[in-house]
Amino acid sequence: MKKIAAVLLSICFAITAFVPSYAAVSEEWNEYWNTYEAQSGIVCFPGADETQRNISWYSEAEGTPLVEVTNTATGDVEKVEGYCIKTYDGDFANKVTLTGLQPDTTYSYKCISRDYESQSYTFSTEAEVFSAMYVTDIHISHDDGNPDSIRDQSYNFTQVLKKAESKSNISLILSAGDQASEGREDEYKGLTASRESRELSFATAVGNHDRKGVAYKYFKNVPNEQKVNINSSYISGDYWFVKGDVLFMVMDSNSGSGLDHHIFMKNAVKANKDIRWRVVMMHHDLYSGRIPHRESETKLMRIIWAPLFDEFGIDLVLTGHSHYYSVSDVMYNNRIVSETSKDCVINNAEGTVCMVSGSINRPRNDDESTLGLNDTAGYIYDEQGDKILYNIIDFGKETIKVSSYSTDSDDPFNTLTLCKTDKNGGHPSKIAPPQNIFIYTIGTIYQFFNNISVYSRLKDDGIDIGFFQALFSR
Repeated sequence: MKKIAAVLLSICFAITAFVPSYAAVSEEWNEYWNTYEAQSGIVCFPGADETQRNISWYSEAEGTPLVEVTNTATGDVEKVEGYCIKTYDGDFANKVTLTGLQPDTTYSYKCISRDYESQSYTFSTEAEVFSAMYVTDIHISHDDGNPDSIRDQSYNFTQVLKKAESKSNISLILSAGDQASEGREDEYKGLTASRESRELSFATAVGNHDRKGVAYKYFKNVPNEQKVNINSSYISGDYWFVKGDVLFMVMDSNSGSGLDHHIFMKNAVKANKDIRWRVVMMHHDLYSGRIPHRESETKLMRIIWAPLFDEFGIDLVLTGHSHYYSVSDVMYNNRIVSETSKDCVINNAEGTVCMVSGSINRPRNDDESTLGLNDTAGYIYDEQGDKILYNIIDFGKETIKVSSYSTDSDDPFNTLTLCKTDKNGGHPSKIAPPQNIFIYTIGTIYQFFNNISVYSRLKDDGIDIGFFQALFSR
């Protein structure tokens, strides 16, 4: 009997080694989840810069929304009006932009609509140095067979947020797509249910799963969005914001419209000539090479995106999609300029480093994954696929340091530090060759027909967003 028990115990240990170590939902969270406050979907997006914040939330009744914002140091109160739009689920999405915020100041705010006044939440503005949490593929998922799935996965995300906050004074969440699994409104409400997610600026990229529905269109309230193009325009476009000395360009990598992406990046860089760091966040990874059947897609992505990163001197690209952690070598012209290594420090990189992080609610450990499939580039942590990962990024005056953690350890399993002695660093001064325009044009034509296909699929699902709106605008 002892031998049998020992064998069974060994089997249990072997099985649990591949099961994410999520905590059981607390009684307090379960009670809070059933309140309207939890379901209001309040989210604080970044503004164009630190003088602004974009607030969004849901309400059951239509009316002119406003945010009551208070400078906690002076006690000055301002009420800022916005607008609301009806969602496809019948609720109303409220949008308010706060302006004129002072640096290094803490504010409290309340969201007020005709039938609702929220609790008070706080956020702080910063001048130059700040920290962010970078995650991807949070995958808050509706499940017909499990009515508690959104509640439980929202709790999982909240626990990761708390772990990140225990390690650093983070003020920004960078989420590289697939926040939701089906693109449903209740999934986005779950994403932003916690106080932590309402008191940090929450920058999100649109992923392929977000694109399954239209709710992301109403959820987001982002600055400097490229409004008219042949992008995946029925829910989102590229947008940018500045925080500290960093220009963040959040791209819709579902779209192959290279012409649109090129115009957007050119305008964003032109508007922020003196900003030292340029960071791109998008959903699809370029170099991880972990999933064989996606490698043909990844090669096409590199054809479109790598020249854009080269032309506009992008320092760091934050992605997701594969659910496997990886850090590329320093890349230029789709070739290795210099190799990365564990806990490496890179001075004046002569190209771009691309990262992928793992999923929060869908860690992956597929047998089909192949380490080193893509030998163009890739410094890959094979052991991280089945773990829950998050990253703390410290943005300094001359450095960006990324510390990568799994939730089962208090110590980072890898660090990456980029150093820049001036605005250009080691990036070559190079104009994209003419053949890239041809590639961008082909991608734009493809995206036009892809949008038609998406419009047809949504219409079959009972969502008619309008033919021309699906093609060209939001």
